[in-house]
Amino acid sequence: MAQNRPFVAILNDRIVGYADLQSSGYIDHFYCHWRQQGQGVGTSLMQFIIEDSQRRNIPLIYSDVSITAMPFFQRFDFEIVSEQTVSVRGQTLKNYKMARTPPQHQ
Repeated sequence: MAQNRPFVAILNDRIVGYADLQSSGYIDHFYCHWRQQGQGVGTSLMQFIIEDSQRRNIPLIYSDVSITAMPFFQRFDFEIVSEQTVSVRGQTLKNYKMARTPPQHQ
């Protein structure tokens, strides 16, 4: 995690979320504590990631997204690239490769 240099959301001296953006544009970690979901923590983290990608001239940001997180990513203009089947600790799960390209300036 230290090499990823995550963005950390802190509320009342407690970590309530974190996320990272790798130089390739890959969002490897995106977590919001369940008690803070729906309170703007995830939105703030995603807005920071999008702004950071623009500052760093990263043209495409993408992630492997669970079915439950898909609507959240779609709110930020991520689109499904492909459906995937992954194995995690012996369980087979479906997730989605999702990507967001920056809006084109006219």
